[in-house]
Amino acid sequence: MLTTTYKAWFDRFTDPPGRLLVRLGVSPNTLTILGVLLCLGACLYLLVSRNITIFIVLCLACGLFDSLDGAVARLGERSSKFGAYLDAMADRYFESMVYVAVAAVTGYWFWSAVALTGALITSYAKARAGLEVTVTNTEWPDMLERTERGAIYLLGLGLSQWWPIRPGGHDLFYWTLVALAVGTHATVLQRVLRAKRLIQARSR
Repeated sequence: MLTTTYKAWFDRFTDPPGRLLVRLGVSPNTLTILGVLLCLGACLYLLVSRNITIFIVLCLACGLFDSLDGAVARLGERSSKFGAYLDAMADRYFESMVYVAVAAVTGYWFWSAVALTGALITSYAKARAGLEVTVTNTEWPDMLERTERGAIYLLGLGLSQWWPIRPGGHDLFYWTLVALAVGTHATVLQRVLRAKRLIQARSR
């Protein structure tokens, strides 16, 4: 919802470096692939070092790459259907790698799996609806899109390290995963209901 509703506001921050990269001749697909490789490196670093603070910084850098590929594609007039496809595939790898790496370090496998499943099905719900009828991104401003999920996830992970309270006997990251598990599956339901309305209306 954030990136859909406040896209113009986000563009103010990504456009200046995006213009520089366009002048340097960097392709948006290159940035997408570099972002995936950086995320993989961050996850491997976490598994070896178990340093969550540095991992969060590296994840924020991955998010910057993810924002810049779209800006470069738009500003350099290099948008393509394959580029959009590649970006969506990269996003799924980002989330999957992060959830698995952090679960391996924290031991929170169950709630990580439930939250990740909801995140992946949230994305699939829109893609699958698009195979039935024509849909646009602006028609899907749902509760927990990827930007919101990532922000909540990293905030909860960071707070669990910097503010070591344990409500109910669990740290804040545990409760963050529980909230994401509930929220992502609620978003799936929201998308299914929207898809039902769109499919019924546009199939007549």
